[in-house]
Amino acid sequence: MRLVPLAALFLLLSIGFAFAEERERGVEVDGGQRTYLLVTPDRAVGPLPLLIVYHGGGGTPEQTLRYTRFDRLATAAEAIVVFPQGFDNHWNDGRATNDIRRRASSNYDDVAFTLAIIEQLGDEGLVDRGRVFLTGASNGAMMSLRAGCEAAKYIVGIAPVAGSLPVDWDCTPSRPLPAMFFNGTEDEFVPFNGGRVAEHVTRRDLGTVRSVEDTIGVFERIDGCDGVKKTETRDVHEKDETKAVVTDYACSKSPLRQVVIEGGGHTWPGARTGLIMGMILGRSTPEIDASKEIWDFFKSLPSR
Repeated sequence: MRLVPLAALFLLLSIGFAFAEERERGVEVDGGQRTYLLVTPDRAVGPLPLLIVYHGGGGTPEQTLRYTRFDRLATAAEAIVVFPQGFDNHWNDGRATNDIRRRASSNYDDVAFTLAIIEQLGDEGLVDRGRVFLTGASNGAMMSLRAGCEAAKYIVGIAPVAGSLPVDWDCTPSRPLPAMFFNGTEDEFVPFNGGRVAEHVTRRDLGTVRSVEDTIGVFERIDGCDGVKKTETRDVHEKDETKAVVTDYACSKSPLRQVVIEGGGHTWPGARTGLIMGMILGRSTPEIDASKEIWDFFKSLPSR
């Protein structure tokens, strides 16, 4: 009598659950080969939105998949997710100092790499070219800013996490650019009030970023904002010593949302960092799940 329920369970497992498939892909850029981790539903479902997730400086696609868990979007057949591999595990995000120029990544065009991924997957019919989104952490956040600002005609929206605009270039997109920012007030790598990147962590000159306020100000101009529409403070967990302040700006051209993690460090909100990494990077926060909030924001945007 127990064989029937077991057989039914096996049938449900075989046909009722979706899974994501991960595989490394290559694409030619400027005569060289670049690679990325591609995460797709295990069954063909037609063109889907494309989410490109840049790892942080020194990170990898696999690490980024683990802490963002954006692979769940592919499992649910909501999106194709790409985790590109930066050359020498870094991105050419536009910062220009002698120490940055010594990195091998400074010789590569990562905006062209991004566009090559979009073209390749679009030509294969996997992704909807009108639904392309960018996000990333730290160096990856600044890469999402650069690619979004320079290639806005191909991008629906961006969501930089723990990153601000470098002082080395101006963001002048060809069209309004929807954006959602996450920044911690106690970030010692990308300082909330602007200044040298990782100044208290390394002697190397890793460039200078604008303050979060100045960065948001740039996007207020880009997106035609003239004030604040609403602000919400999330502080459910009393012992974590952080708060998440979510601000939606009143914009006439494109949506702009900011999440400030009061007491937060150089982390991905909602992801666990562990004790040692917490000592290095600062506090994470359980008050808000960046991955969920980012995708909810992107889903609300109209197609390009």
